[in-house]
Amino acid sequence: MKRVLSIVLALASMLCAAENPTARAIIVSLDRTVLSSEIAGEIIELSKHEGDSFKKGESLLKIDCAVYRAQKRKIDVEKEIAKLELEKNKKLDSFGSVGTFEIQISNENYNKQKAESDIAAINVSRCEINAPFDGKIASKKVSKYQSIKPQDELFEIVGLDNLEARVVVPSSWLAWLKRGMEFELNVDETKTTLKAQIVQIDSVVDPTSQSITIRAKLIKPFETIIPGMSATAHFPQNTH
Repeated sequence: MKRVLSIVLALASMLCAAENPTARAIIVSLDRTVLSSEIAGEIIELSKHEGDSFKKGESLLKIDCAVYRAQKRKIDVEKEIAKLELEKNKKLDSFGSVGTFEIQISNENYNKQKAESDIAAINVSRCEINAPFDGKIASKKVSKYQSIKPQDELFEIVGLDNLEARVVVPSSWLAWLKRGMEFELNVDETKTTLKAQIVQIDSVVDPTSQSITIRAKLIKPFETIIPGMSATAHFPQNTH
């Protein structure tokens, strides 16, 4: 499907390349990912739905954490007992009443309990899923009160601040296309014009369509632009 799209866009570009350097473009986000659960449990809070906006660090979902908090309390008690055991052996050592081996064993046991406490704290922190960046919910894959397990997908999220245009152009344009070149994008859906700057030109030409894809970052402001929108790229007239 991707290859067919590239060929179609390239052919459309070639039809007008001789008179006017324009090409079709698609807006994409560099910040797009699927959030998955790292622990098992029941979802007790889920306030975001498809299309909802969120800020970086905002809570998107909470998992029942009672068991994980109880496990951490138990491990913290065991860590404190190991600490007291180590301190006791150190005092006995000062009186010559305990050997070096016992000191080493109690020290290693304390370090083990500290590590397990750290792991338990990590599991507690995983009970809440927070947004890694500003963006929107692209799709919601779970429901409130649903029981989930590790690696279950929760949301697909997309950022709106780090947008790019992917433009398929005739490979003959490589004679004048340069990184850093600015051009205009006329967005179909919003009927607005914004500026973009080429950041990368693919290293391989499609031999079937004789086309190549370029990546261009959108230059702010572009508040009304979202991923998936289509546009026409207009390149400077003095480039060919």
